Formats: sequence, structure tokens, C-alpha cells
Amino acid sequence: MAPRSRTARLDRWRKSSAFRQIARKSAKANIATFKAAPRCGAARKRDGAPCCNPAMKNGRCGLHGGKTPSGRQWHVLQLPDCSTPAGEAKFNRKLRDQKRYAARRAARLAAMTPDQRAKHEAWHRTHRPGAGAARSAERERARQSADARRLIAEQPPEVLLGAEEMRIREALAAAKAELARLEVRSKLKSDNSEVFE
Repeated sequence: MAPRSRTARLDRWRKSSAFRQIARKSAKANIATFKAAPRCGAARKRDGAPCCNPAMKNGRCGLHGGKTPSGRQWHVLQLPDCSTPAGEAKFNRKLRDQKRYAARRAARLAAMTPDQRAKHEAWHRTHRPGAGAARSAERERARQSADARRLIAEQPPEVLLGAEEMRIREALAAAKAELARLEVRSKLKSDNSEVFE
């Protein structure tokens, strides 16, 4: 006769109708929660149809960026809540990982030559965190601003006038002088008439 298993009583409970009824009820509740959850909606790589996985807090599933924080601070370290033992353990693990990454980065930077360090810093200045479209738009704005500043700083080139343009300008100057003379004459006449009145 085979020895009795230590989990025989548990096995009997698992095979009972009461356990199956509880399991069926729990499964139905889980399926209802799954179906009621908002969907991810990202385009699937397989066929381009919207993803049907349940969305996480930022509106995407775990396969389409749901684990990445939303908004402009997506690249900033997200620390968990320490109110539970599991959260505290995760918090400590993340801190240890960050210290290890910082030590590796400091060692890598210390091993760089000055030229490599300059290239590294230049790359990081031009590749800030965020969407690529926003970075390219910012670069285009900076380029346009630099072009505008350069054009404003430049002196206008000397324009060589032709003979016809010189005659027009001389005639315009003469007309302006005649207009000024006539205005002075009319003003004198009006002053004289006021005196005689």
C-alpha cells in the first residue's frame, strides 16, 4: 500500500463540489473585471488592429508602454509606496540599482579622454529626454532664431544705383524742396493776411 500523501486532505477539498463552485464564481468575477477594464488600443504589430489587453494607469498595456510613466516626467525614476513590506523591499531594490548605475556611470566617465568626454556631453546636450519630434522642432526653432539674429546683425549691402534711379531720386529731392518752399510761402501769406485784418 502506497504511503498517504501529506496533501491528501487538500486534494480531496480541491476535488469537492464546494471548491469547484467557489473557483467557478471567482473565475467569473475575474473574467468580468477583465472584460470591464479599458482596453489598450495601441496598434498591434501583427495585424495593425487595436490591442485588446487591459490598459494600465497611463492608458496602455504592459506590452505597449503601460509600465512607463506618462507625461513629461516619463524618464524620471518612479519610486514605489513604502507603506507595505513589499513596497519597501521594492523601494530598497530600486535605490540599490540606482546606486549601482551611478557608480558604473561615474567609472565610465572617469575612464574617458577629454575628447571623448566632450563628445559625450555634446551628444547629451542635443539628445535630451522626450519625444524625437519635440527635439527636432526645438532644433529647428533654434536654427531659425540663429538665422534671424545673423540677418539682423548683418549690415545691408550697398546698392549701386543706375542712371535712371539717380535721376528719379534727384527729381524727388527737388520736388520735396519745392513743396517745402511753397509751404513756407503759404504760411507767410496767411500770417500777413491775419496782421492786416
